[in-house]
This record gives sequence, C-alpha cells and structure tokens, in this order.
Amino acid sequence: MEKLFEIQQMDHSMDDISFTWSDTGGYYRVYKNDRQVYEGTAPKFTDGQLDPSHPFQYTVERVEEGRVRDVIVIQTSALTEVQEDEHPLQRLVITTIAASSQIALSWEWIKDVEKFDIYRNGQYLETIADNRFIDREVSSSESVVYSVSATCPLIDSNQKMNISKSIASKVYEVIMPPNPNNKPTEEVYTFSVRVKQRDQLLTPIADRKKINKVKQWKFRYTTFLKEDIIKNPNLFSPISYFTGDDRDFNPEGKSFRTRVDIEGQFVAGDSTLQFTKATGPTIGMNYMKRYKRHDHASVDGIEIERLEGKSTEVHFAINHDVGNPLTASPPIHYELKAHLDQNGNLDLVGYHNDAPHHEIYLALDDEDWRSVHRTESEGLAYLTGVLGDNYWRYMTCN
Repeated sequence: MEKLFEIQQMDHSMDDISFTWSDTGGYYRVYKNDRQVYEGTAPKFTDGQLDPSHPFQYTVERVEEGRVRDVIVIQTSALTEVQEDEHPLQRLVITTIAASSQIALSWEWIKDVEKFDIYRNGQYLETIADNRFIDREVSSSESVVYSVSATCPLIDSNQKMNISKSIASKVYEVIMPPNPNNKPTEEVYTFSVRVKQRDQLLTPIADRKKINKVKQWKFRYTTFLKEDIIKNPNLFSPISYFTGDDRDFNPEGKSFRTRVDIEGQFVAGDSTLQFTKATGPTIGMNYMKRYKRHDHASVDGIEIERLEGKSTEVHFAINHDVGNPLTASPPIHYELKAHLDQNGNLDLVGYHNDAPHHEIYLALDDEDWRSVHRTESEGLAYLTGVLGDNYWRYMTCN
C-alpha cells in the first residue's frame, strides 16, 4: 500500500510550532506565507519566529527527481495566553491541514466543553469527544466550509460571567425548568473554516499563478424577526404584540430590525471603507392585534470603527446596541471584529445574544453573497444575555 504524504504530528508551545510528516522519499521544502524557510531530507520542521497577530500558512513540498510530487498546506496560529474576559474564540488556535488525501482540523480545547458537533457545508456529520476531525471524502475540486459547534452550561462558563448573571440563569431555570421546548441556559461556541478547492490550494509555490487580488468587497450584518406577529414578553407594556419581518434567512431580505452595510476597495496600494446603518420600523399592536403606533429605533447605538492595519488590509469593529423604541426592553446586542486582506483572507470573530435572528454575509468582487454566520432566535427573553451568548468565528484557508 502506497504511503500517504500527510502531517504525522503537530505541536504548539508558547515559543514555537513544530510538525513532522510522513517520509515518502526525496527531499522537502517548507514555505511560510510563500517564503522558503527550510530545505532538507529530514521530515520535520520547527518555527520559532511566531507572529501572534494573525493566522499564517505553511506549505510543505515533497521533491523527487527535480519535480514537486506532493504538497501539504497548513494554516494555524501562535499559541498565546487568553485574558480572563476575552472572547473565547479570539485567540483559539485553529489548525487546518490540507493534503491530497484528506482535510484535517484540530483546535485547542475550550474550557468546560466536552463534545463538538461537526458540520460540512451546513450539513451535520457527527458529534465527537475529541478536538480533531479528519475528512477523506470531500472532492479536491470542491471548496468546503467546516463548522465546529459546542455548548457550555452558563454556570460553568467564565466568559462575560458574574455572580448576578449566574444567579439569574438559575432563577430562570427554576421558573422555566428544562424541557424539550425550553433551551437550557448555556453559552454557544461555533467556528467555521472555508477551505479553498485543493486542486488549486495544493499547487507548488513556483507554479502558482499570481493571485488575483481582491479589488472590492462588501459586508452585511442583519438582525430580523422571523415571525409575522410576535408577543411582547413585557407584560406591563401597553403594546401587547409587534409585527415581525415575516421572512427567513436571505441576504437581500427587505424587512429587518437592524442592518449594517460596509463596503470598500483596494486601490493603488491603499484601501477604503464606507458604511451605512439602518433600522426597520417597529410597529406595535394592542391585545386585539390592531395597530397602535410605530417608530424607528435610533441608529446611534450602532458604532462602527476602522482599526489600524496595513494599507493592503482592512480591520474594523462593530458594537451594536439597539433597543425597542416603543417599550422598555433589553437592546439587540452584538460585537464583531473583522480582518480582510487583498488576497481574500478573512478572519471574523464576534458574539451576540440569542435573539432575534442574526445573519452575516460577505462578497468579494463580483461573487454572490457567501454566508458567514446565521443563527435563529431562541425568543425575545434571550435579549437579556442572562440566558447565554452565542460566540462565533469565521476564517478562510486559501
């Protein structure tokens, strides 16, 4: 049986990253972000020059008789210390390994998480009790998105956690004991990696055509209510019902609670960014579901900031707190940080309450919208954040 050219072991420490691969003959070259860092016959490499600010990519080539016979691509990041109140996925080391025979994912353990649900292109595959997954069934001509999702009981989580939040979550479970219709109080963690077609990704460095640089991009974050009519959970309000947006996930959906559109261009070694903020009408009804009044929430609760970075990169952050203009209620809250470069590499990380529906899309140049993150509402009671937050991250491996 022919020996497969694959990564055998990979180790991260605070000082370096080391990995070994199967010795299938010939000699080997290792590149880091397209710059050669090793050549030799030993099937191993150690990198002590680590930049913790962004993920990076290694390419391992097996050379025999002067020709590159096999290629492996590894995307990973440096191991760093996580601060107590930091987003739990912000610095999580997520490693993607693409070889001709497989795509492998591995990740750091998340505190108090015991199992992970694995999805490929949105379809559930399996639940595992390990922090690694190997796929040998996907076509090399297909780009694929892997998502790894996990939950942690809120009482066990120290993310954005304090005593009052813990007590409130326990009170909620006393009032509404867990049953098939009531979601338990928990934090949700999901990260996704979009892997480029391997018949393009695993091209030898010398043969790679010049990458078509991204010229323009657009980003859209929308919150909406799926229902046509929704009951107000505030029993003391004169507004008994609200109209919803009466739709499902759709990047072009016309009705919404809030929407942020950001777009930009990479021009002559520089980059631009512009944005719009909007809120949809809030329409209140009485107990007979007849119109009572309407208003628009202010967009002042949506803060968008461009962060410092290289001219060929775009970094921005969104802090979103938009309330109901007709009645006292917790605001729709989310936070997001995004990094995009001219080569189309993406790293987005954020969190939000589990209400209402959230949908995030991105498009590069003339491509259609691609889904980055979508979650369904668990009910307006989840606007409080007391019942747990949804943490997510989206990356590409190009």
